[in-house]
Amino acid sequence: MLKRGMLIGTVVLLATMAWGQAGSTVKSVTVRGNQNVTSDAIMAAMKIKVGRPLVQKDLLDDEASVRNMGFFKDVKMLSRPVSESEAEVIVEVAEYPVVREVRVVGNSVLKTEDVTKIATTAQATGQVWNNRNAKAISDAVAKAYEDKGYMGVQFDKLGPDDSSPGTLLISIVEPKVREIKLIGLKRTQEKVIRRIMRTKPGKTLSAKDWRRDIEELYYTYWFENDGVKPAIPEPTDVPGEYNLAIEFKEARTGLLNAGIALDPQSRLVGTLSYSDSNFLGRGQSVGIQLAQATVGGGPSAEVAFGNRFYDSRDTSMNVQLFSRVVYNFTGAGVDPFGGNESTGKFDERRTGASVTFSRPMKDFRATVGVRGQNIKTLNLNPGPTDEFIQQDGDLVTFELGAAYDTRQPSVEPYKGELLQLTVSPGYSNITSIGGNVKNYTDVLGQNFYVKSNIEYRKFWSKRLPLDAPIDQPRPVVAFRAKYGMLSGTAPFFEQQFVGGAESLRGYQNQRFWGNQSFLTTLEYRQPVQKSFNVIGFVDYGGAWGGYGQIKDFDQSSKPRLRLGYGVGVGFRVPQLGTIRIDFAFNQEGQNRTHFSFGSSF
Repeated sequence: MLKRGMLIGTVVLLATMAWGQAGSTVKSVTVRGNQNVTSDAIMAAMKIKVGRPLVQKDLLDDEASVRNMGFFKDVKMLSRPVSESEAEVIVEVAEYPVVREVRVVGNSVLKTEDVTKIATTAQATGQVWNNRNAKAISDAVAKAYEDKGYMGVQFDKLGPDDSSPGTLLISIVEPKVREIKLIGLKRTQEKVIRRIMRTKPGKTLSAKDWRRDIEELYYTYWFENDGVKPAIPEPTDVPGEYNLAIEFKEARTGLLNAGIALDPQSRLVGTLSYSDSNFLGRGQSVGIQLAQATVGGGPSAEVAFGNRFYDSRDTSMNVQLFSRVVYNFTGAGVDPFGGNESTGKFDERRTGASVTFSRPMKDFRATVGVRGQNIKTLNLNPGPTDEFIQQDGDLVTFELGAAYDTRQPSVEPYKGELLQLTVSPGYSNITSIGGNVKNYTDVLGQNFYVKSNIEYRKFWSKRLPLDAPIDQPRPVVAFRAKYGMLSGTAPFFEQQFVGGAESLRGYQNQRFWGNQSFLTTLEYRQPVQKSFNVIGFVDYGGAWGGYGQIKDFDQSSKPRLRLGYGVGVGFRVPQLGTIRIDFAFNQEGQNRTHFSFGSSF
């Protein structure tokens, strides 16, 4: 009936065009079909007024104006003569229904109540549906998806439900992954790549997760610098579904190395090592290292194996077997200007094994592990100026850890945070003591102790578009705070230590020790090239309690924190990783240069 009336109205409109242009005057304006929107509101949107000349263009413009009010499914402007000089204008409208409720379908990323809140903010219930609100609602919902990293959301329906007129239906079409193609893999197994990725076929396509996947694959360093290239998502024949593809160019991951180097005691050492971070293309890591110094200590050997996908729940496993010489109070640091440093020479041989398991749970990770080792002090024929610490025996330590980790990527992160708690119960059976700790007899025999550490890390950087190159350099501000505590009776080298390249720079390795420690670090990392950074840093911390003065290293029974600061450079070498050189000053006016592998944290 409504369609028939509209057809008749249109015919009447066309039949009276010429007459309307002849100079008729509007005698009356009548609005029909409105129930909730007042006639006054409708006529206020119109140019045509009683007493004014009737112009055909005004009829067409007013029809568009009333339609643009947004309250009507259909609008018709009709006119008919009532005399030779006057005409009547009739406005026929079909209102949208009053919104009584909101129904959301198709959503899995956003909660229904969140979408409903967005909708009712733009369109109140109890009011006539205004079609102009559809864009505001769709834009706000799409923005909420974008904030969560989901792009390309569509709407199958956003308006009154045809089967339930009082219901505002919001039918969302979330982007889905149909297929992921991995192109160019020759050595690396496809299942390894798919285990690393969060994006899966059949899942909602998240631009944030997709970028995270590409970054994690890039930072495995299994591929060339430009060896991980994602293709633009390709739409399929099903609306909202996409095919994804990544093109790979594999790099060499195995490295065999033989050479001669200086150890921390300035002795020549012959080395032979083999490592592979993608062993047999399975994503597993293996390492074998042999070393022999020209004097004392004997050979060192270490075998390591890591499997990041130990089981179906992505539990990682790391195993070590070792018999190595440990150089105490040294480390990779030198005083370039000949500072006053003790020349005591003594080593330890540590022989044992360790195994650690770690399981992710979304942004959390749980860790459990055990390490057993036998410790034997070497070079027990010191000269008159040499000092040593002998605490020989067996150690067994367990590790229980929990971490909240949102760092991205997991290697060399530029954003996110880490909060980690580690509790390590230990058992010691010391059979002999001597040297600078010969008076600490309580460590003899069997003892139990617990080491606890809590650490927080935070990374800031400039936010880049999701389509920016993965390897695009960016400045990074990095912060770390760490507190450690030791309870019970523990051997000297199981204490909390601070000092050296990995903690308080500007001071000697193991410079401060005790049953408590605290350390904070702030770094600014400025990229010069893709593989080269200049770093400014400030370290502040120390350790206190525990053993007293040893090797002229005075200690404190109460907190006494020190400052270290300086500049450094870090550059990445293929197959070797990041090499770092830090030139540091301390608050005593001394300076040291520290050499190390990997980022400081």
